[in-house]
Amino acid sequence: MNWLENILIIAGISLDIFASMEIEGAMLAVVKRKSLVIACALVTLLQMIFYFGGYFICYQIAEHGLLPQAENWGYVISIIVFAAVGVRLLVKGIKKEFVNEKRQDNLEVGKYIRIICVTSCYTLAIGCACGLVGSTGLSLWCNFCVILICSVLVTVGGLYTGYHFGFETKTVAYYVGAILLWAAGIEILCRVVLHIF
Repeated sequence: MNWLENILIIAGISLDIFASMEIEGAMLAVVKRKSLVIACALVTLLQMIFYFGGYFICYQIAEHGLLPQAENWGYVISIIVFAAVGVRLLVKGIKKEFVNEKRQDNLEVGKYIRIICVTSCYTLAIGCACGLVGSTGLSLWCNFCVILICSVLVTVGGLYTGYHFGFETKTVAYYVGAILLWAAGIEILCRVVLHIF
């Protein structure tokens, strides 16, 4: 996958985390720097573990020829995942789930670990797809940097957006995330399957 697809994918998936952190930020009395650093580290670590875990497992499967036409399967998996996660984000945006608002003194990241892990499962699927298509070298470093930057930006941005403006803008994050993922899927479909680009 090329750098544009990687950026669209990781940014699209990260916007789900942005919305979760926005809800958390809306309930904080004050944003403490220590809690913010812990939240950023946790989100980044989980995203890295899931992405590179999926990548290395599927890269080995492709390298050892355990899956015939692994590259084609990688592209098919990625298009399916993008479409499915995009629909999931769209549904979350439309549904406007109820948030039980309760002011709290400190960031309770543990409460959001489940949400972050669910989002990281999609990151695992993307890592698997990248491993099957054989992304290597510079592409991996690009993905590492994009995951690091996106994880920190969505955590900090989500908390402060929620802290200052409430959690109502989370629906926009869901819609933008869905659009980014669908754009990546369409780009792969046109470039790899239909050979338009």
